[in-house]
Amino acid sequence: MADDIRRIGAEPLPYFRSKNYCEHVQALTEDLRYLFGTTSTPLTITASGTAGMEMALVNLFNPGDEVVFVNGGTFGAKWGSMARDLGLHTHEMPLEHGRDLDLQRLLDAVGPNVKGVLLSAHETSTGQRFDVRSACQALASKDCLTIVDGVSSIGCDPFEMDAWQVDCATACSQKGLACMPGLVFVTFSERAQRKLRQTTHFRSYLDARVYLDNIPRGMLPFTPAMHATFQVAHMLQSIRKVGLAARIQQTAERATYFRDLMLAEPGFQLFAQTPSNALSAITLPPGVMATPLAGIIRDKYQAVLPLNPTKAETFIRISHMGEQHEAELAQLAQWIIEESNALIVLPN
Repeated sequence: MADDIRRIGAEPLPYFRSKNYCEHVQALTEDLRYLFGTTSTPLTITASGTAGMEMALVNLFNPGDEVVFVNGGTFGAKWGSMARDLGLHTHEMPLEHGRDLDLQRLLDAVGPNVKGVLLSAHETSTGQRFDVRSACQALASKDCLTIVDGVSSIGCDPFEMDAWQVDCATACSQKGLACMPGLVFVTFSERAQRKLRQTTHFRSYLDARVYLDNIPRGMLPFTPAMHATFQVAHMLQSIRKVGLAARIQQTAERATYFRDLMLAEPGFQLFAQTPSNALSAITLPPGVMATPLAGIIRDKYQAVLPLNPTKAETFIRISHMGEQHEAELAQLAQWIIEESNALIVLPN
């Protein structure tokens, strides 16, 4: 997090039902429209990204409804497990990790009884960015809602909810916006809003109707993570000053800079066929495994390379979100390259 964002986390707070805070929520909501690229009303929920996914499922589908989920990694698989847990009938479309989405195959998987398609804009476990624009536009004429997990993509990669005809999308405070964790933002299209007022799935804290009914007057129905809302509001105002496209380009340039450094060294490759700006998934040279390399980087340099949730040992992931500078990326690249080369020559 940037210093000015961190400082907001220490400021005193107003009463969350006060006039000033309600005005703050209304302004935040307008800025979230800009982030999502929508005229719909983004909802602010104090919860994790997983809760945003659950909000989409329990508000848009009834138990027994059929949905297709694209499984290109850990978070694609999560769509399927959550949908099953919530009583939906799932059809899996598996993808090889790090590979692009096959649009025709997806369209063929959407049978006449399918009520929704569950997508990830960016599969965080592999670094792969999917073409959700083509998928959502191709499905817009069908009686089938498109739900996009944009948690690690929105704010890093281009995303235009209305233009792409997305029915529901989620984003979070701690990823592309680089603020403290605690908030998930969920936006429903007009078509999805009509549907959520007709569904009968059990819901309480995540009942989107309660949020939609309260947000016009600046009220969040339950006690919010207030410091996070002020951080996000500040960040969105900063993004507006430079423009969202420019902000995304800055992230893309950091990603390109780091990838060029790594790919200039023998044995390193990109794992994802179409990488997101949010992170680089780098394939390691033969003989180097991710877990021991991450341990060395952590212990020697106090830099954290989170282990790959797919449990693959052949690649590592490096974030490009937040307050990050070329000198830091160059230093990290040097550490990874040097320690990888040392691991190759170690005896078995």
